[in-house]
Amino acid sequence: MRKTQIYKNDLTPCHQTRAMQSQYNDDHNRLPGKRPRLMIDINPELRRRIKIAAAQKDLSIREYVEDILENVVPPEEASMEKREHRPVSQESLQRLLRTREQIIQERQGEPFTDSTELIRQMREERSEYLGEL
Repeated sequence: MRKTQIYKNDLTPCHQTRAMQSQYNDDHNRLPGKRPRLMIDINPELRRRIKIAAAQKDLSIREYVEDILENVVPPEEASMEKREHRPVSQESLQRLLRTREQIIQERQGEPFTDSTELIRQMREERSEYLGEL
């Protein structure tokens, strides 16, 4: 599999800013005593229900949601163990190989276009278009 390397100059200014902010956040969250932040968009009705449920348990919304996530999301070690101990069945492998052969026949041996290159080109076109507005 070919690994595409992205250079700073390949990114739009907006993407450069986001990448730098992400790096800052990653570095900042490693500091002792700092907790990472998780931001999600939810509908107002769900937020209202969460707020009421948290108040009924005399918890902040953060504490209430954190308790729910702690109970629902499996520990990282448990999810890794499940993945490691699940071998691919012979039937699944055969189905995958049949699908691969079918795709090769339908495409007459032509490989797929590199999607990362297509996305980069589309972003450049969009940036040029927006720059002309």
